[in-house]
Amino acid sequence: MIVTLGGSGFLQDYPIEQYIRDAKIDSLYEGTTAIQGMDLYFRKIVRNEGQALGFLLGQIRDFAAGQAGNGRLKAERAALARAADDVEAMVAAMHGFLIESSERPPEIYRVGLNTTRLLLALGDLIIGWLLARQAELAQAHLDEAGPADGAGPSADLAFYEGKIAAARFFAATVLPRLAAEREIAEATSLDLMELPEQAF
Repeated sequence: MIVTLGGSGFLQDYPIEQYIRDAKIDSLYEGTTAIQGMDLYFRKIVRNEGQALGFLLGQIRDFAAGQAGNGRLKAERAALARAADDVEAMVAAMHGFLIESSERPPEIYRVGLNTTRLLLALGDLIIGWLLARQAELAQAHLDEAGPADGAGPSADLAFYEGKIAAARFFAATVLPRLAAEREIAEATSLDLMELPEQAF
């Protein structure tokens, strides 16, 4: 709507301006993204020794390994498995920084510099997993329906095809980014934290 109205969409003459301002609170109710990232790592992963994360990654890997011969979702399952490995490697790197911080306290900054990265990467992994599960169900429905008649696909068939397309798109364009995030996390240095305050 804002795009349709152009610059006028940001004026108080239109209710959309109020909606956009009010929507910001949704990302702040439970704290900023950085606080959520620290909470995820320190309170949800470290505190319970990674049990919940391990269980989740196990479910994702089980799904990724399932029906290995199914060529229709083979690429999506492979992308999901790689993304799970990337997230696990990010957490392992952060654990290493945390352990090092017991002898060198500044190492804790290397954890903090990656908590938001981990939060977003884990979110992408879970979305990719859920989309792939939906695609699997959609494919089963399409298989049951058989080929479409000459009148064209029904609305239900188009819906299922859309689910499969969404999973393929996400697996091909979003999940590969997690490899770069992993590389950044593993190579995190203290250069930023060692800058003098005057540099800012």
